[in-house]
Amino acid sequence: MEQSQETGQGERGQLLANIRRLTTIVLDKLEQGSKEGTLDQGQIRLLGSIVMRSLGLWHETLNPRPGRRPRRELRETEDTLATEN
Repeated sequence: MEQSQETGQGERGQLLANIRRLTTIVLDKLEQGSKEGTLDQGQIRLLGSIVMRSLGLWHETLNPRPGRRPRRELRETEDTLATEN
C-alpha cells in the first residue's frame, strides 16, 4: 500500500472515531436531558439533528460518493478534445 493510501486510511479511521465520539456525547446529553426534563423541544430537536447529521457523515465516510468535480473535469476534457478535432 502506498504512503498516501495509508495516510488516507489513517485519516479516515480518525474521522470515524471523531464522528463516533461526537454522536455518543450528543446522544448521552439528549438521554440525560430527556430523563431529567431539562431540555425544551427546541433543544431536543437541535440535538436530534446533530445526531442525524453525524450519522450521515459516518455513512458517507464509510461509503463515499464520487464528487461532481471529476465529472466536470471529464466534461472539460471532452470539450477540449472536441474543439481540437
